[in-house]
Amino acid sequence: MERLLAAVMTSERRSAVRYKLQLPVIFHWIDGTNHTDGGFTCDVARDGALIRSSVCPPIGCEIRIEVLLPSPDSGSEELRIQCVGRVTRAADKGSFATFGVEGDFDDDHITAKRSFSGRLMTLRAVSSMGQKESKLPST
Repeated sequence: MERLLAAVMTSERRSAVRYKLQLPVIFHWIDGTNHTDGGFTCDVARDGALIRSSVCPPIGCEIRIEVLLPSPDSGSEELRIQCVGRVTRAADKGSFATFGVEGDFDDDHITAKRSFSGRLMTLRAVSSMGQKESKLPST
């Protein structure tokens, strides 16, 4: 009964519809050191997202996420939607972690970038080098 009540209370707190989408995401945060990493969304809403990754930012930190929407045409530009918010929760699932981000996706933070596969190759290179940045990178 307690689980059912908790589920009802959780669903009542959410103000936006959540869409179960698994999309690539790049995220940036600072906790004394600048970090850039990647993962995949579990679900996305206008007011945030649930992200699955091998890395989990600390709860409460400010974070910028970029959800990558590949073009239906293989050689075309991808669409990138940004959200700046806070990490509100985190869970360690063993080989991966999930974390929730509360913030706003809006039309002012939609940009077109080079091809999806090209961006993922760049992300892998940056992640493997452990690149340090002086502030939250902008697009």
